Amino acid sequence: MALIKPRTANIKGLNEVGRYAVGVQWIDGHDSIFPLENLRRGCPCEKCGGAVEGEIAPASQRLRALSRLGEAAVFIAWTDGHETILTMNQLRALCRCAYCVAEPERPITG
Repeated sequence: MALIKPRTANIKGLNEVGRYAVGVQWIDGHDSIFPLENLRRGCPCEKCGGAVEGEIAPASQRLRALSRLGEAAVFIAWTDGHETILTMNQLRALCRCAYCVAEPERPITG
């Protein structure tokens, strides 16, 4: 009996977009722009739990480092010393573009 591997979202490009966002170009042709505040709010670590509430200090929204961990994850180091690791699937799930939130007729969403 063959095991079926779950489909993994893979990226072909990862880059900073200005001082306030991260851009991801996905293998399937999709492009995502993630505001740094959204990435910090979605941090899945034990302390943050993927749902940071309230105001986030400016230092907690600035990148110190951004890198891919092979095809498995993305590593983000914040200037306040916090670190975030997001699997590719977790990162893709944070995309809030019109296509991903099922509003293709509204190409700009909040």
